[in-house]
Formats: sequence, structure tokens, C-alpha cells
Amino acid sequence: MTTPGVRQDQSTAYEPAVRTLLPGVALIAVTFGLARYGYGLLLPEMRSEFSLSEGLAGLIASATYAAYLVANVAVVVLMHRFGAKITIGLAAALAAGGMVIMASASDPAVLTLGVLVAGAASGLALPPYSGLVSSRVEPRRRDRVWPAISSGTGWGVALAGPIAIVAGDRWRLVWAAFVVAAVGVGIAAVLLAPPREGGSARMPQLSPSWFICPKSRPLLVSAVLLGLGSAVWWAFCVDALREAGHDPTTARIVYAVCGAAGILATLGGGALGRWGLRRGYLASCLLLAGSLALLGLAIGHLATATAAAILFGVFYNGVLAAQGIWSSRVFAGHPVAGLAAVNVAVTLGTLIGPALAGLGADRFGYGTALVAAAAVVALAVPFCPPGARRQRRLAEHRCRAAPVRP
Repeated sequence: MTTPGVRQDQSTAYEPAVRTLLPGVALIAVTFGLARYGYGLLLPEMRSEFSLSEGLAGLIASATYAAYLVANVAVVVLMHRFGAKITIGLAAALAAGGMVIMASASDPAVLTLGVLVAGAASGLALPPYSGLVSSRVEPRRRDRVWPAISSGTGWGVALAGPIAIVAGDRWRLVWAAFVVAAVGVGIAAVLLAPPREGGSARMPQLSPSWFICPKSRPLLVSAVLLGLGSAVWWAFCVDALREAGHDPTTARIVYAVCGAAGILATLGGGALGRWGLRRGYLASCLLLAGSLALLGLAIGHLATATAAAILFGVFYNGVLAAQGIWSSRVFAGHPVAGLAAVNVAVTLGTLIGPALAGLGADRFGYGTALVAAAAVVALAVPFCPPGARRQRRLAEHRCRAAPVRP
């Protein structure tokens, strides 16, 4: 029989996890699902109004990832100087501000500015929660809480699709609705974030050799490849479906289905616990590549496109969850800096992906661009979490990386 005291202790233990999980999911939904990936959802209408070619649309999409890259470098400094609460608040403010700019854009230059500002928001949102999960959540719950937070992208995409369907071609109204969501979520996330803890005023010196070593190299290489391939989907999914002959509502339903499927990654912690990080990562990579190839080869077939969207949503978020857990083990000493490094690697790929895919689509069509993206994702399979033998070899390895100096 459980005593009242034990129940109270269990409740107290759960509280930090819940106060980290709920606002984390919501903020990732807003900054990734709305502010960052909303561009791809609304691209057909914006292309029509601003007369954007596929190539120019791809370059603008790449601007999102350029801002994300800068933000991932800056987030380590912001977290050290101001703590999670201020950094989370700034992420929400940038998401709202960027979407306000896009909603009021009068030409492609202003639209690009909004894309840049909104793209920076996602770069500031995810690393703080990596630190909070490591510091506030019990070790036995971390591998469940982190996949749930990273699956926030799916919640955002699932919410964005129906809003866009209801709004029709009034894309500015959609951005305005997203702004309201960003403001509300931002306020709640800031209120629930813990106050800054005391500590050294000097920022740790993290050398390049600390980030790039035998343990981290496969993680970072795979992050570049996965970012390159998956960005093609987020930038051009809806436009590709429209070009293949599907009507606007149908294209957005497929997009929303992708987001709803991504929510299943909330269960990723349990799956990775049963299968192991290595097997879960390999399966997710292969099925993610398969989903892109499936869409590229049969984009005109609605049932196939929907199946591809479901696969992509589940396994894209599954890969993100696996990378987050993998990063927390490789960079255990500084989880915020480590996840920022992984995000920078992802962004190097996403900077290239939409631009190349846009230029390729101009010449060969979206189907070819998506199949090429699938091939790039498949290249990430050899760069996977180490097996038992490799782990033993890494344990024996004497790292020559420059030490982290306080």
C-alpha cells in the first residue's frame, strides 16, 4: 500500500518533468511547425502573389536555415549569460515577429526578412530544453521526455494544416493566426521556465576538437545528410503536390497528415528503449529515405502521397528524437552546446537542400528532386550510433580533444 508521503514524493518528482515537457512541446510546435515550416505550407499562394520561381523560392527557404544556423551558434552564449527563461522568451518573440513581417510583406525582400527572423526562433528554442531535460528531469524519464518535446514539430504542422485549409488563399490571415499562437505559447513557456541558477560568470571555453572527435563525428555527418534531404520535403511538399495536379485543400490535408503522424514520435522513447538507439536510428533513416522516394516516384497518386506523408512524419521525428538522445550521450558534459553543434550540422545540410532542390525542380521537376533527397538521406545510414564492439573501442580511446576550460 502506497503511503501519502510516497505519493507526494512521486508527485514532486513528476512536476519538473511536466513543467519541462508541456511548454517544450508547445514552443517547438510554434517555432518549428508554424514559424519555420509554415513557409512551405503557404508557398503556393506566396509564389503566386510575388511571382516567385522555384529557384528563388528555394533560395528564400534556405534563408530560414541560415538564420537557424546563426541562432544555434548564439544560443550557447545566450543560455550562459541569461539562462533558459530569457532565451525561451526571445525564441517566442522572434517567431511572432518574423511571422508578423511575413504577414505584412509587400515584396520578396520583406518576405525574406520575415523568413530570416522566424528561422532564428527555432534555433533558440530547442537547445534550452536539452539543458532543462538534463538538469531537471530524472535520468530514467529523460529518454521519454526528450522525444516528446522534439515531436512538437508534428503538433505544430498538424495545427497549421487545418488553419490554412479554413483560410483558403488568404495566406496573410494564416500568418496572423500563427502570431497569436506564438504570443500565447511564449508567455506560458516563459512563466513555466525555471529562474536562472547561479554559477560561474565566465563562459566555458569549448574548442573545435571537443565538438569533433571519434565519438561525435558520425553523429555530425549524419546530421548534415539528414538535414539536406529532409529540408526538401518541408520546403516543397505542398507546392510539389499542387504541381502534380492535386487541389490546394488536398495538398494541405496531406501536409497536416504528415504533422499528425509526427506526433507518434512522442512514443519514440519507449521504442528506442526496446529496440536500442542504434536499431531505432537505422530503421528511422531507412524509412525516412523510403518516404521521400515514394513521394517522388508517385507524387500524382493521392493514396501513395498520403502514405509517404505518414511515413515521413513518423520517421523524421523519430530521427530527431534519436539524434537528441545520441547527442546527450556524446556531449554529456555540455548538453546545450552539444545539441547546438548537432543543429548546426543539420543546418549546413538544410542550407544546401532547398536551394539545390529548387534549381533541380526548375529543370527536372519535383519528383526527381525528391528522389535525389531520398538518396542523400540513405547516405546517412552508415553514420549511425555505434554497436557494442564500436562502443568498447571508443571506451578504450584516449581522446586528444582540448579540454573544456571553466
